[in-house]
Amino acid sequence: MASPRARGDGYCVILAGVSACGGGGGGGGGLPILPPTGGVPIQPGPSTSGRVVTDTFQSTANGVRYSIEIFIPTAYDSSSDAVPTIYALDGDATNGLPDTRFTNLKNILVKRGTKAILIGIGNSARRQEDYNFPGANAYHTFLAKELIPYVESKYRADPKKRMLTGLSTSGNLAATALFLEAPDNLVFSYFISIEAAFWQQETQNYDLEKKMFDALAGRPLPVTLILAHCVSGGNEPAVMAMYRRMAARGYAGLQLLDTAFDATHVGADVLAFEDAIVRIFK
Repeated sequence: MASPRARGDGYCVILAGVSACGGGGGGGGGLPILPPTGGVPIQPGPSTSGRVVTDTFQSTANGVRYSIEIFIPTAYDSSSDAVPTIYALDGDATNGLPDTRFTNLKNILVKRGTKAILIGIGNSARRQEDYNFPGANAYHTFLAKELIPYVESKYRADPKKRMLTGLSTSGNLAATALFLEAPDNLVFSYFISIEAAFWQQETQNYDLEKKMFDALAGRPLPVTLILAHCVSGGNEPAVMAMYRRMAARGYAGLQLLDTAFDATHVGADVLAFEDAIVRIFK
């Protein structure tokens, strides 16, 4: 990893050794984020460093049933401590890769020995409806009022250490969820938005961010927001526009980071996620 290069009140980290960024999922088109072929959830293989529990959840907020995969690390069973939870949007999306996003992120946690529960949320065929507005309102209600209480009723989860992560269109919600929650109803402490397609709803996103800023009225915003993107191509212009907008606000208490990766639109996902895990669980 290269040394961090300061940029505003955040950091820009460029990871080398991966193919240069190509078209991606920005306004120019490129590789889409794909649900599993035929809509059939792909079950990960057994892990020697933990176990995977599969489940389904019927949301009353939007009437949709979601497949859920939950990775429990081995270290969870050897203690009685409450552990962080990571909610991964697009959990069943293959993104043109052999494995699902859930499996790829789970492998990072196993590799690093991270003591955290990973919740992969499926039904990515609905990604445009669920991660963009107006549907994102009901989807966020499903996350905050239904899924999180369900998970925390079954597992020892630390409510002060919840992370939300998404890629491309789901990267939109991984950031705009903060705008919906602040200032008085913070659900997550860490928002990891990777290659977000903010261009899909630029006006709505900016309006929500301004509404949050005005509502804070100078009060602290004690969360971490990581806006990750390719070095060039992909959704970099839209992500950097959002970063610059928020950095100029000078939010008190907000850990706002800009991280950049020498990778493709999809390839940036595992790199940015691992970088975030290293930063947060150091």
